[in-house]
Amino acid sequence: MLPFPPRDSYPKQLIVDIHSYCNARCSICPYPLLKKKNPMGIMDENLFIKIIDDFSDLSKKNKFKGQVLFCNMGDLFVHPKIAIDRLRYVIQSDLKFSIQTNAELMAPEVVDSLKETGFNGSITISCHGISPDVYKQIMGLNIGKTLKNIDYLLQNYPKEKVGIQSIPHHWPRGEAKRVRSFFRQKNISVRMPLPNNRAGLLPEISVNNKTSLRGCNAGRPLGEMVICFDGDVVLCCNDMGRAEIVGNLKNNTIQDIWNGDKMLQKISQIYCGAPSPNDFICKKCEFGITSNGSVNRLLKNIRYETKKFFLTYLW
Repeated sequence: MLPFPPRDSYPKQLIVDIHSYCNARCSICPYPLLKKKNPMGIMDENLFIKIIDDFSDLSKKNKFKGQVLFCNMGDLFVHPKIAIDRLRYVIQSDLKFSIQTNAELMAPEVVDSLKETGFNGSITISCHGISPDVYKQIMGLNIGKTLKNIDYLLQNYPKEKVGIQSIPHHWPRGEAKRVRSFFRQKNISVRMPLPNNRAGLLPEISVNNKTSLRGCNAGRPLGEMVICFDGDVVLCCNDMGRAEIVGNLKNNTIQDIWNGDKMLQKISQIYCGAPSPNDFICKKCEFGITSNGSVNRLLKNIRYETKKFFLTYLW
């Protein structure tokens, strides 16, 4: 068995599904399938307050600035009033807050409400293509509406706090250049990570199943807790299908679950070489590491960066 990895006794970031709904139908996301299989709903307000109060107390006690994001499953602005009210509570609890959204529902009145809360965090906008047909094919949305919302945001919020995440997936030749050029004119940075298969939920984006594990390239289970709308805690943000539920926060504290037997067992299976079933979610995830050898990890990173360079600069 390998040694247990360095890990604080509390998470430093929470991803909280204040609801589980999304307006997009992205081909690089399993949501369209999972919405028919997963429990769906809106987080109870009392449960939300309990979670944020608990995290705020942990943050103050341990002298760190806790980070909160909303909606791993969907887009927070599907229910804008709920999003704004709960965002305001996070800010009042002296926690940091960042927004990840596709921006199609981030209308001018929503931006105005954001400013009224005192929000001043980063905003990452998922925009997977810039040509209307490409955008529609990948996200199932109208890019004209989205771009109008982005323009209003840029006129009323610091540009340096706004970024674009654009994932190349079945793009026609030149689309990456068009995306970069479009947002460069607006002085907005663009990040282009490759699509991932969400730990096996998107088999079209293939990855070899692993027979053993020696770590996680993303390191999320060491610092991030993902909470479903009903209080269930899953192992990682890639576990949108709820394959590995490690506890529920309705009647437990954050630390109860973070340091609980189920979570520690999963950490041992990921990082320490403890036995795990063949269908363990991390064995299907491209972030799973099969060797701690520096050469193997270097080669894996080189392959990733080479493919990314080809798709986002040369193609």
